[in-house]
Formats: sequence, C-alpha cells, structure tokens
Amino acid sequence: MASGECGIKYIGLIYNARVERSLPLAQEIKAWLLNTYDVEAWHCPVSECLTVSYPADLLITLGGDGSILRVAQRAAPAEIPILGINLGRVGFLTEAAPELWQTTLTQVLDGKASLESRMMLSVTLFREGVAIAEEQALNDAVVSRGALARTVRLHTAIDGAMMTRYVADGLILATPTGSTAYAYAVGGPILPPWLDNIVVVPAAPHLSMERPLVLDAQSVIEVQVETQIPGMLSVDGRMEGELVNGDVVRVERSEIRARFLRLRSRNDFYETLATRLTPRNGDPYD
Repeated sequence: MASGECGIKYIGLIYNARVERSLPLAQEIKAWLLNTYDVEAWHCPVSECLTVSYPADLLITLGGDGSILRVAQRAAPAEIPILGINLGRVGFLTEAAPELWQTTLTQVLDGKASLESRMMLSVTLFREGVAIAEEQALNDAVVSRGALARTVRLHTAIDGAMMTRYVADGLILATPTGSTAYAYAVGGPILPPWLDNIVVVPAAPHLSMERPLVLDAQSVIEVQVETQIPGMLSVDGRMEGELVNGDVVRVERSEIRARFLRLRSRNDFYETLATRLTPRNGDPYD
C-alpha cells in the first residue's frame, strides 16, 4: 500500500532514550511503516536529532513535550511537521497515546490529518550592544537569577517604552504554546495554542508589578539585567548562558513557525485541559 493522499515518503522517528520502551516502539513503527505503507523511516535518539541529515517529510517523537521542544529546533526551520506519541507525563504537545499509534498513523498516512502552525519567539542576547547569541523558542524564554537565591532587577521595555523594573527571581516570556508550561506554574494565563500573543509573567516578584501581561504578537520586549552575580538565560528549558550586569535580552515573534500534524479538533484543547494539567503516573523522564 502506498502512502495515500499525504505525500509522505520519509519519516524520522525521534525517541527519548531515557524511556525504556521508546526504542523498541520506534523499531516496531519503522517496520510497520515499510511493510504496510512502503514508507521509509529512520530512528535516532533525541540527543542526536540536531546532527542527523536523513530526509524527512514528517518527524514523529516518542517521548513527551520535552522531546518535541528539542525536535522543533530542527523541524521548524526546515518546515517539517511534527507528530508526537506521548511517552511522557503531560503531553500537551503530543497527538496520540502509545497504544493508539497504529490507528493514528493510519489516519495520517491516509491523508486525514490537518496542519497546525504555531508561533515561536526569537530570543537575542546583547552584551555591550553586540548580539552574542540568538535562539528560537516554541515554549518560552526565561531571564532569571543564577545559582544563589537572590533576586535580580529586570528593567523591561515594550516597543521601546520603559514599562517597569521587576525585582524577582526571573521573568518568563512565553508563546501561547508555552502558556501551559512554566508560565502557568507561576500564575500566568492559559492561551489557546493557535493564537499569536506573547505572555509576560514574573516569577516570585518582590515589591514590583506582579500581574502577568498578554501582549500583541508584534510587540518587542527588551529586558536589561541589573545584577551583581551572574544570572541565567534559558530557552525552552535549555540553559543558553550566563547573564552579567547590563546584558539585554530581546524577545519578539520569530519568522519561523512550528508545524504539527493534528487529527483532533480545536475543541479537544478545552475538553482535555484539566486532564493534561493533572500529572500522570508512569516514567518520570522526558
């Protein structure tokens, strides 16, 4: 049987090696794809997904949301859609439970899936006016204190106008996708993932503005760090480097967008919201 109406010829299976059942499942799916749909597939662990150069019309993750965030670094710039099979605990970004993988992939390869596009953030770190690092975020960028339990002062401007100085453990700048992650954990609002907005949420603010903000996607946020000890910049949970006094982090909507294959309707986001926010039993690694 051919790959139906979807036009998919090559599939990459990216598995979380810390989840014991992920590699056997990848091998099982790979054999099934070839035997049932004559679709060629390859597999590799998440830790190597940025270095492999095999062709792919679709990337399937076998893990949780953390696996998808890592895979998005490769998939989004190349405009390759992602489909997640949830072997993690929450799985907001995933599409299918592991026991339903065959049904899910049958529908996908028969052309029944739709393409969903999600906003990403461009995160640039400036030191003495020079850009020294740039990353793309599907979830969030976090400007925070370092190892010592001391607050940092974050002078925050929006579209060139100074808004406030946060005195806090950190400041989270999230996409709608990331609104259900760290931003939600510290009291931020939940936004449907198909919107284009930027969420600004302080973490443990002290005697400073504590309410979260929801900004237009066109907004440009600049955060200047005031600190006597090194702070940290993280993007989608990855440590990107230390922050020193005077550093500026600029966050704005990226020209790159993440793409996901979906079988469920938008209504499912609301129907499953409470369930997804309840931790699942199972493998603690993702």
